[in-house]
Amino acid sequence: MNDENNYFYENQIDVIEDNVNVTKTSDIKEFFILITGIIVLICGILFVSDFVMQIFLDKMSYDTQVKIESFLSFDTAAKPQYTKEEQIWLNDLNNIHKKILSNDEELKKFKGLNINISSDKEINAFILPNGKIYFTKGMLKNLKTEDQAAFVLAHEIAHYKNRDHLKSIGRSILTLSTISILGLGSGDFAKQIMYSIYDIGDLQYSQQQEITADKYANETIKKIYGSNKGAVEFFNIIDRNQKLPEFIHYFSTHPSPQTRIKLLEE
Repeated sequence: MNDENNYFYENQIDVIEDNVNVTKTSDIKEFFILITGIIVLICGILFVSDFVMQIFLDKMSYDTQVKIESFLSFDTAAKPQYTKEEQIWLNDLNNIHKKILSNDEELKKFKGLNINISSDKEINAFILPNGKIYFTKGMLKNLKTEDQAAFVLAHEIAHYKNRDHLKSIGRSILTLSTISILGLGSGDFAKQIMYSIYDIGDLQYSQQQEITADKYANETIKKIYGSNKGAVEFFNIIDRNQKLPEFIHYFSTHPSPQTRIKLLEE
């Protein structure tokens, strides 16, 4: 009797194991397969969408660019009142601006490019999507030579020339929209993974934009001043003031100053 029961039991086990309705993989494994599939799908859609968007923005006319920037209504601040010291800085920067324009015919079509000074003590310079360039007081107090200032100014102009502002905005809209649409029902954990991947990719994208702008500014000051000494000196100033460990820059929108110097010296 026992032998019969054992035989019957073994046959039933074989039937269960061969049943197509019984999974041989764990729930955890299937979950990660699902998540991986969703991520691959999203990356594929984003890659194609981003590629198409980049082509469109690169080929877009300047008039269309101005209309988009006007629609987005960037920078509605009142015109600032400058001190005598700030006005001297501004005059010097405008003279440098003319030298940069004389070395690049394409820049002459950009009517909105003008220089402003921010009272911020942080060492920084930036350009708004409508072409308004800002130097902080902290930046101006640390710049020692004309070619250093020219490198910074040319770098910011390069961002506008390359339409980095519109590309970044468009990329963010595409990415977040895709994640929201495809992420519905995938759970908070899956969405968190997707947003983390987006953040990492966005940092790398931003760093590449900075490197491209550096190259343009580097070539510009070489044409005007005969060397890129001002670029190297500028990044050494930034390095001394930041005092950050090298690995921190892997999680930043900007490469480290020493990395940027190495790239310019190649």
